[in-house]
Amino acid sequence: MNGTMKAIAVTGVGAAVAVGRRMTARRRELHRGRSDHWLAVTVDRPLDAVAGAEALPDPLQRLREGIDVRFRTAPGDRGTEVMARPKDGGEVSREDLRVALRKAKSVLETGTVIEPDTPSTTHPGPAGKVLRMVIGKSAGEGRL
Repeated sequence: MNGTMKAIAVTGVGAAVAVGRRMTARRRELHRGRSDHWLAVTVDRPLDAVAGAEALPDPLQRLREGIDVRFRTAPGDRGTEVMARPKDGGEVSREDLRVALRKAKSVLETGTVIEPDTPSTTHPGPAGKVLRMVIGKSAGEGRL
């Protein structure tokens, strides 16, 4: 790889990092102070099997004092929506709540929290490093 190609690669990686940081800052700005914004996951189980449980799954139960939780039938009768939001003045962060919802979905569907065996990329190059950084940051504010 000649010097010009290296410079282009480094510039591209720098631009990707800058865009990622801007998007993260924008997302935080949008959700700051919005305790009325419900986060939701769809669980592939009927409403009565999820909402009729004695207690919330452990990942949500640990946050119970600081969150509001609702259950409803998912659109098209395709399972149950589990919705949660931080209570006003509560100490639960949106990031912690998102992680708890993802884990609760896993527990409700499989009985355990499923973790990936290997990282999603093992590519040692600049693109792999950027991807690992983005994936690491998305653990809290990524997809449910």
